[in-house]
This record gives sequence, structure tokens and C-alpha cells, in this order.
Amino acid sequence: MDRTERERQAAQRRYLGWGLAFEPTMPGVDLARDIVFDDGPDGRVLALVAGTQNVAQSLSVALTTLRGSNVFDATFGFDGLNALAEQIEPSLIREQVRIGIITLLDRDPRVRKIVDVNLDDGRLGATGTDDAAHAALRASRTLQVQVQFETITDDRLSVHLGELPSV
Repeated sequence: MDRTERERQAAQRRYLGWGLAFEPTMPGVDLARDIVFDDGPDGRVLALVAGTQNVAQSLSVALTTLRGSNVFDATFGFDGLNALAEQIEPSLIREQVRIGIITLLDRDPRVRKIVDVNLDDGRLGATGTDDAAHAALRASRTLQVQVQFETITDDRLSVHLGELPSV
């Protein structure tokens, strides 16, 4: 690793932060996460994520946390989950979810610019394609959330934030 790459990684760690590594307890169903351990020189240690991995993990956790449910930070979380419980037109619910995601990204100081927010429920595939993956997604009644954004360290990330119940 050359000097410029080390400096770039140091800047990412400094400006994008670091934190404990979490992994889903039930892969494919983002209901809960648990800490991860690594092997260290003196035994087991807590695994860490830094830089762009930390941003992606933080946004994934925020997306699956109801805004206001964290007693230590009432502004943390995703406000779009309330839209899923309302009895309104499905297209309006999708837009409220999209706005909730944009608001979540906009509140994070590490995100400089939002490039794209994609909510995929398998209904809007390419014309004439009805492959097994899109059929399974439609049947599961979930929305896959994919976002693209630029960080304050000029990194462009495309992150699969997780899945939400479909509308």
C-alpha cells in the first residue's frame, strides 16, 4: 500500500468515522443485528468497521430503526416506517418512504450529495423480463432499497440499505 492510499484511508477513518461491526442475526431478514468478534493477538476482540463501511452500516441500521425509538438520540432512525402503517394510496406510501430515505441521508453529515434512491419491488423490471428473482421479490412483498450518494471524502457509494415491507 503506497503513501497516498494510506493517507486516503486515514482521511476516510477520520471524517467518516469508525464503529463496532454488526451483522444481521437472520440473514435476509433485517430485524436485529449482533456484534462481531475477530481473533486478536491476545484472544477475541470486537470487530470494527471504518470509513465507507461504517457509513453503509450506519445507514442500514438507521433505515431499520423507527425514528424516535432510540432513547439516547430521538432524531436517529427512519421516519418512513410510519407511512407503511397508514391507509393511503400505495403510490403515495412509496413516495413517503422515498422522502423518509432522502431525509435520513440528508441528516447524515457524512453524506455530501444524494445521487439516486431506488425502491425496487420487482414490479418495474425491464420490458419483457420476468425472471425468477423479480417474481420472488414481488411474492415476498418487500422493497429493496438501493441508494447512491457521495461522501464528504469524495467517495461515491452505492449501498443496498436493506429491505422494507412492500406497499
